[in-house]
Amino acid sequence: MKNNASKKILIVDDEPEMRIALETTLQRESYQLVCAEDGKQALELFENQVFDLVLTDVRMPKLNGLELLREVKERSPETPVVMMTAYGAIDNAVEAMKEGAFDYLIKGSGFSADVLVSTVKRAFLNPQDYIPPARPSGVIDKTDSPVTKRIVTQDEGMKKLLKFAENVAYSKSTVLIMGETGTGKELFARYIHQCSPRASKPFMAVNCAALPEGLLESELFGHEKGSFTGAIENKEGKFELANQSSLLLDEVTEMGLPLQAKLLRVLQEHEVDKVGGKAPIPVDVRVIATTNRNIRRRIEDQEFREDLYYRLNVVPLVLIPLRERKDDIPLLAEYFINQFCEENSRPPMKIDPATVTLLKKYRWPGNIRELGNIIERSCLMCQGDTLLPANLFFDDEPLSSGRKDAVPKLSGTIHEMEKELIKQTLEEFSGNKTKAADSLGISIRTLRNKLNEYNEGEKE
Repeated sequence: MKNNASKKILIVDDEPEMRIALETTLQRESYQLVCAEDGKQALELFENQVFDLVLTDVRMPKLNGLELLREVKERSPETPVVMMTAYGAIDNAVEAMKEGAFDYLIKGSGFSADVLVSTVKRAFLNPQDYIPPARPSGVIDKTDSPVTKRIVTQDEGMKKLLKFAENVAYSKSTVLIMGETGTGKELFARYIHQCSPRASKPFMAVNCAALPEGLLESELFGHEKGSFTGAIENKEGKFELANQSSLLLDEVTEMGLPLQAKLLRVLQEHEVDKVGGKAPIPVDVRVIATTNRNIRRRIEDQEFREDLYYRLNVVPLVLIPLRERKDDIPLLAEYFINQFCEENSRPPMKIDPATVTLLKKYRWPGNIRELGNIIERSCLMCQGDTLLPANLFFDDEPLSSGRKDAVPKLSGTIHEMEKELIKQTLEEFSGNKTKAADSLGISIRTLRNKLNEYNEGEKE
């Protein structure tokens, strides 16, 4: 509680009973508290005192919550503001998030002391300064975790994302992981779960793009026997099964609008309604959502609810595509080669430097997943103990795209492929033979001999 005692919170609500309730709850956490009965009084207090957080109602006389939010953000952009409303007015909540509110709470069944305290604690969480608490019992040491061993990187940007993921893992906050297909979004979700106090519970996942709307609803929320044709027994949904654990909603933007509305209610009220059920079921679930879509465009096209976006996007993570972290390609290639050899009882294999150069030249539209597939395919075709450029077989579509940095389509003889690779490498380094040779992993003498060989061949 020592840390809490240094935090000063401004509570703003025109209902005396609500102010007392909020004050009583937060006093137990040892925060410094100051109360105001309307937005105007709150602004006067804010101008004369320093507050670490503002907790305000939306509908108030003289100066409403949204107006107060704007004034606070103008004077102190870094001060978190948490909004409250008894009306469940989603349009107000969305507007508040747009204006810079940290979060909003709906007064009602989903508004409890635990939710309030959790939200306030999360508002004070600074990923840069945060030191994780002692590992709770049941949390698997991430250094020994199979999940951790699959995250291969030396990229500084990726390391920062991993550190941030570790920091937020200890909270209950919803995480939205965005990134291109194949960048490892599900792996990151599992990593967050693995680093969390919920790691002792099974990780649950649902692919929202893989099931029709009706089946997805039953999969998520469960159903009662006889609630629809084919419902021959009671079924627990993934939210129930993930109670006190983590639930991944993979490709959440593919969910239909009616189901989005139901998901929004679960996130707000922390309870689920089974299909055909008679009463809501309380759940404690940490939701992690992923998407490879431009979610803003989906909102503009009215295919995704804006209010749901703000509920999911409490902690956003954007994964880096493989083409922007090419120094990771040799590490990943080696990882996939070793994995292939182990799974297929093959002797250890090496990778030729020229092969690495070729891999680095490719744009990787399918990212890490595509790299893994190509390495596996190439290992199958390799007859020796070293993966050579001739062993690589890329997908046709990306290679015929006409991009400058795409690798040549690997067809024809090894001699022809080698010649094309050397040609492209020289073009990349503006004809500098020393740099080209270094990039190819061969000596300058070997490069000159190869070029003389090609010139002689053209004369013939």
